Amino acid sequence: MPSPAPRLRPNVLFFAVATLVLIHWNFAREHTINADEGFYLASGRDVAQGLRLYADFFYPQMPYLPYAEAGVFRVAGVSLSVARMLSVVPTGLLAGLLAIIAAKRTHDTAAAVFVPSAYMLHALSVNYLTVLKTYGLANLFFVSAVLLVTSKQLSVRGAAAAGVCAAIAVGVRLPMVAAALVLFVWSLRAGVRPAIAFVAGAFVASIPVLVIAAQDPQAFWFGNVTFHELRREIVGISPILTQKAGILTKWVFLPQNLLLWCLAIVGWWRGGGRETCALLCAAALGVVYLYATPTYLEYMVQLIPLLLIAALPATVLLFQGRRLVPLAVCAVYGMSLLMALRPASANSKRALKNELWNLPTVERIVSHLQGHSDPGDHILSWWEGYPVLAGRPGFRAVGFWHSNIGKKLPEDLRKRYHVASAFDVRQLIESRQPRLIVCPEEVWAELRPSIDAGYSREGVFGRVEVFARRGPGPAAGGLERDSRGG
Repeated sequence: MPSPAPRLRPNVLFFAVATLVLIHWNFAREHTINADEGFYLASGRDVAQGLRLYADFFYPQMPYLPYAEAGVFRVAGVSLSVARMLSVVPTGLLAGLLAIIAAKRTHDTAAAVFVPSAYMLHALSVNYLTVLKTYGLANLFFVSAVLLVTSKQLSVRGAAAAGVCAAIAVGVRLPMVAAALVLFVWSLRAGVRPAIAFVAGAFVASIPVLVIAAQDPQAFWFGNVTFHELRREIVGISPILTQKAGILTKWVFLPQNLLLWCLAIVGWWRGGGRETCALLCAAALGVVYLYATPTYLEYMVQLIPLLLIAALPATVLLFQGRRLVPLAVCAVYGMSLLMALRPASANSKRALKNELWNLPTVERIVSHLQGHSDPGDHILSWWEGYPVLAGRPGFRAVGFWHSNIGKKLPEDLRKRYHVASAFDVRQLIESRQPRLIVCPEEVWAELRPSIDAGYSREGVFGRVEVFARRGPGPAAGGLERDSRGG
């Protein structure tokens, strides 16, 4: 039987979710840079300035996040903090949604607080939902679709709304299509009309994707599919399987993950349709991510809210039993988060990464670029984010991921898909088009003679060096430049 209503205190639940959002926003303000944020920032700025995704510049994801960025940038300006709100706000909204669902299911304040807390205080959520990534938006819309499809009486209108939400999630992140297919099959259980409505809603929400893809179908396919096949750096069946096995082990057996899987399986066993659907969606998504090479631990951040929905019946049991059990679960969860957030040991791989990407260093570099260039000066940067954050034009074919695949494509395809090779970058430097060059000391080592011939090192920020052009301005040649600043 449901617990009595007085056990549920909405004001306490609201305060808990608000506190979780503030914690996430504080993490977002201090979090080290994620390298992927560079091309997300650059693509959002370019779209805001009227350029076309895929057709005018390379972009390795589905299109909806850059368009969301463009809308926000036009109102609030281009900045890292504004961009990260596109992760923090959807994550906070989803936490509130999970809290409401948990409150209705458990009728217990402690249990209802646990569910959004387990989502937002997971180590992966703290690391990947507080930076500019696709996960926050995709999670919000897809979980909304799951809740709509699994309602007790799925109406035609509800099915159409679910299709819209699922298609938006896919438009943010392509792998979500596997889980969206699960929702379509689930909608069929309610009848043909809801299934048709689901498809119709998904089609309407996919029209922008279809229009964008039609502008340059080959470039669209390259950015979303071919690029991800080319960028893999692991070759051979044995290394690939070993890498995937290692990630799968972490997905399941890291303490926070293991607790979620156990709760989800128990919840599915004791629950009904909603729990089964959520677990099937998590399984479908997990299979797709395991197929991707390489597979990353961070992909688990999209399974977490689905597992929490499946875990709701188990959460009821957890908080109806002896208080020592939920306290032990919360303690393990909290200790795991603290262990994940502990400072990196000196000279470790993580410490070296933090040295390169820590926020104060990035801010110092951006300030230096602004102080040593004019708004129209072009900056050549290995990381796309520096020119964007400095409000200076950069070079669209050069970036973090471009260098990864530029060497794997022939010249005609590089130009076709807006990707530069090391030879292209050398021409760019020798033609003296960049006013400033920014790169870590170990990057572009083979280009240092060309850099030294026309540039002087004028700043060192940890492992990042800034070079300034000597003598006259640019000569003819080199890559097409981005004439737009921030």
